[in-house]
Amino acid sequence: MSWRTSAPRAHITLRIDLDGVDRPTWRSLILDSGLGLSALAEAIVLAFGWTGTGTWRFGTAHTPWWGREADAWGCRALTPARPTHHRMHPDYDQWWEPEPEPACRREWTIGEIADRFGDGLEFEYRQLELDGVLGEPGPTWRHRIAVTEPDAASSRSSVARVAVLGGAGTVPRVGTESAYGELADPTSRQAMDHLFESAFPALADSLRDPTGDRWEALDAATEGASDAARRALRIDLIELGVLEPAKVDDAQMAATTAPVRDLLRSAASPEGIDLAASGALGEDLRVLRFARVQKGRLLTLAAVRERLLDDPAALWGTLAERLIRPGSSASYLGRSEVAELAIELVLSDQRDHGLCGRDVRRFAFDEAKRRGGRRELGDAELNRAKRLLAAMGLTDDDGRAIHPAARPFGIAMLRS
Repeated sequence: MSWRTSAPRAHITLRIDLDGVDRPTWRSLILDSGLGLSALAEAIVLAFGWTGTGTWRFGTAHTPWWGREADAWGCRALTPARPTHHRMHPDYDQWWEPEPEPACRREWTIGEIADRFGDGLEFEYRQLELDGVLGEPGPTWRHRIAVTEPDAASSRSSVARVAVLGGAGTVPRVGTESAYGELADPTSRQAMDHLFESAFPALADSLRDPTGDRWEALDAATEGASDAARRALRIDLIELGVLEPAKVDDAQMAATTAPVRDLLRSAASPEGIDLAASGALGEDLRVLRFARVQKGRLLTLAAVRERLLDDPAALWGTLAERLIRPGSSASYLGRSEVAELAIELVLSDQRDHGLCGRDVRRFAFDEAKRRGGRRELGDAELNRAKRLLAAMGLTDDDGRAIHPAARPFGIAMLRS
């Protein structure tokens, strides 16, 4: 659960209907009326499942889409598609040059635009061409915006800044929008709520909720991927139950962490143990910052000795986190292979039972590598993860799950 704003704020409820479709497609949103039009545009794109790669603009039936009429919009209007004003060049009768537009003091808020235009506001989303070029022939979709409840939550401080109240239908997946699949099914309320909580965190002081889901490792593994690809990945993981911590009993955590605890306990003595005798597991624990090496001896770190050796649950969580989360070293950058291994662990439960359940759209990993220009770092991180998982008895040497606790461990990795 995310933090909520402590002070009462005025909210407004809008119904947005998509025009030009056979089946009724609409969303009901409740929004902080003090947010700007750019936030409203982001909320509409998110609620309907557009990728956000195209362009968007607002308008009304009585004003041009670009809102150039000062009487209607004034210079505070947020209009991304505003035309360029021209003026006659003094030396050439036929020469025109752009005239700088007046600087806007700030964008209009949702409350201001609702007061000014009521139910006459429209939102237009224009897709990219198939070749990735913006142009007039690209598919264009208009959305009608109506105020259904002004000041809907002026005295309810627990309401999020933006949230989906309901909806029906999904947008046509055509052109460039079709590549990512469905990104906003209103019947998947848990996924929709999570996406809006992430995009519009209701934080009074703009700080992240320390008790909430971090997903930092997954975000790092997909850095450079498009927002739509990352949304598709999160939606599928949420549908697989990753949003909630998986249940694993204490006995399983104790049994699977026993090899690690035994080695760390042996290395916890003042003289430690011989690094060569500790094998690959000892070296892996050193890299993962559970131990250090001094004069060829493996020594358990004091913090690990005091906090983790006698607490299997804490060690379990720390192992999951350090296997996937990026650290300060550059060698921890780009853990996409480890993240995909964690996804395989999450999928193992349904595959073990012969179920053909939801798969995971993983092209965010491919986009991250391609767009980020990231160099391959070799298989060191992936092999380390496989070795540790095998040492814990969760998988075989190839990373295939063989233990009931493999899925919970994969979830713990992805939630770190």
